[in-house]
Amino acid sequence: MKIDPGLKQVTLPLSAENRPAQPQANKRTDTGQTDVTLSPRAAELKQLETQLASIPVVDRARVDSIKQAIASGQYTINTENIAESLIDSVKEMLHVAK
Repeated sequence: MKIDPGLKQVTLPLSAENRPAQPQANKRTDTGQTDVTLSPRAAELKQLETQLASIPVVDRARVDSIKQAIASGQYTINTENIAESLIDSVKEMLHVAK
């Protein structure tokens, strides 16, 4: 059996950022007309969705304060709370699995 020592060049698929834009079929132009009217509840949900999208996923100030506490040796871990939370989550998963 012979092993080929040569390297074969592999082409990777383009990432989403590097892909060329593809034309979209049946793309509507905004004419100011709407085909659908939203109920007041749907409009409220749309507004809430927009507000939620503007909230950052990570609280950067909290992360920085925890980093600083760890670096200075002042960060304490309450192992009892962690253990209780782990047990509660396992109990919940077992209850859901039934």
